[in-house]
Amino acid sequence: MRFLTLSIVLAAVGAPGFAQESTVDCDAFYEEIVADHPMDLESCTIKVADYTLEECKRPTTPISARPTSHMILAIDASGSMAGQVGGETKMKAAKREALAFLRDLPIEVKVGLVVYGHRGNNKADGKAESCAASELVHDFGASRRKLEDSIRDLSPTGWTPLGGVLEYSSEIIADLRPPREGDLAPVVYLISDGEETCDGNPVAAAGALFGAGVQTVVNTIGFDVDAETAAQLEAIANAAGGTYYPAKDAAALRKQLNAIKEAEAELARYQYCVNLNAGAIGVVYHNARIELTSCFGRNDPTQRLVAAIHATNRAKRSYG
Repeated sequence: MRFLTLSIVLAAVGAPGFAQESTVDCDAFYEEIVADHPMDLESCTIKVADYTLEECKRPTTPISARPTSHMILAIDASGSMAGQVGGETKMKAAKREALAFLRDLPIEVKVGLVVYGHRGNNKADGKAESCAASELVHDFGASRRKLEDSIRDLSPTGWTPLGGVLEYSSEIIADLRPPREGDLAPVVYLISDGEETCDGNPVAAAGALFGAGVQTVVNTIGFDVDAETAAQLEAIANAAGGTYYPAKDAAALRKQLNAIKEAEAELARYQYCVNLNAGAIGVVYHNARIELTSCFGRNDPTQRLVAAIHATNRAKRSYG
């Protein structure tokens, strides 16, 4: 027998010295419990369904260590942007190419528009106001249409606070949640046609931005700049883990912006593919885990234990 035979001696009420003995067949109780609570733990094995993974093409032109989560497009609105290049003002060319850049940029990339040097004037009496002018015209949640309208309204105005705009960008980035390992990263694209003219230290500001809690890559685009300005813009990019893109004229600016746009798109497509594969794997293992949990639930041995306790208690009451 699975259990010892249980002998219960019942004292006869009102008959001194007399006792009635009764035995309970524990096997019968057990077989009844087994019948009511069938169990097959050996059937509870993990069965993972087949899945197919997409082939994820790695970007051929990496622009940063991580895909872009938030992009700050910082556009120079200093007075020097009124200068001519290819028969048109640099501002007109920059606006046209920036609009084309935004138009085809992956919608998943959140873009904030920052303008600098757009107040005061490029004379001595307007320097203080101009050097303090860095503004987030549109936050990351703005529609592309609003960004485009604001870009169209830009006009060349004041001085060039490169250090100031990078320090201002760090304030914007600081409000973002610090990324975990492998998270997307914020990126600054700084377009300028001149070097720092507001006594700032843009290289140090870029390094501080890159080394802060939310590591931010700074890429610079030098539009029709001289060798000294190009060296400063390249030093800014190097200090912040970024790349310097030289653009001697409107056609070169378009080429550089297109290259950036395609690199961003490649990175976005790669990240989407990786996430898609991770999701495909996660689904089948999630389903397998649910099925395994359900199987153990159906074959839970504690159900038999509880039933055995109840049966014992009933036996005690019946013969007690």
